[in-house]
Amino acid sequence: MAGEHLPWDPAAPSCTEESVWRAALALRPHRSTLSWRSVLVVAPHPDDETLGIGATIAALNRRGASVRVLFLTDGEASHPNNSSLKQQRAGEAALALGALGLPAGRAERLRWPDGRLSYDVDGLTASVAARAVGCDTVLSTWPGDGHPDHRAAGIAARDAAARLGVGAWWYPIWAWHHERSDGHLLGSAERVPAAAVDLAAKKRALGAYRSQLTDLLGPPIVPPSFLEHHLRPFEVVVPCA
Repeated sequence: MAGEHLPWDPAAPSCTEESVWRAALALRPHRSTLSWRSVLVVAPHPDDETLGIGATIAALNRRGASVRVLFLTDGEASHPNNSSLKQQRAGEAALALGALGLPAGRAERLRWPDGRLSYDVDGLTASVAARAVGCDTVLSTWPGDGHPDHRAAGIAARDAAARLGVGAWWYPIWAWHHERSDGHLLGSAERVPAAAVDLAAKKRALGAYRSQLTDLLGPPIVPPSFLEHHLRPFEVVVPCA
């Protein structure tokens, strides 16, 4: 996640309090994942997969589904003057996916430039489609998230899934910060319940992303106040449209 591409201050209070989100989301339907047997999770940056859908990844893996994660960028733009950040974030991602239960070798780094995914959405779609062959489900970031890379990733994943004739859902991340509970997001949101064991795995995985969630390299890109939106006893997906 690259904070400098956000049109707002991630450290500022969320537009909608978490208590309001929870009350509104309580009225939304559940989404069963029992039919998700071979899943490609598309993440614009390392940590997006864990923030948005980490507990679901853990649950799918625990159930025996095949889950692969495709990192589109290395997230190097979060601290652009740090020459070792690419490798650091790749290491963090490996630890995070291990905490979610994924065996080594289930992730791939495309290494596209951070912050520039929107420059070639057609090429990105082709790259995602090539890696989604044989999958029945593709998950990626919600295009309304407010980050250009998240938008490009969401559109590419949707179009790749449509090309292959497989199901696709988006997972919101930054939308919980800037969206309102009566906005576009809630109208089609679906809840995926998170078992305690999977939520615990998600918390451990988030702990791996020290470059983003702590002051290791400066002010946290993902501040502690924002994490409450991602530690609910459920995660949220939106059917691609």
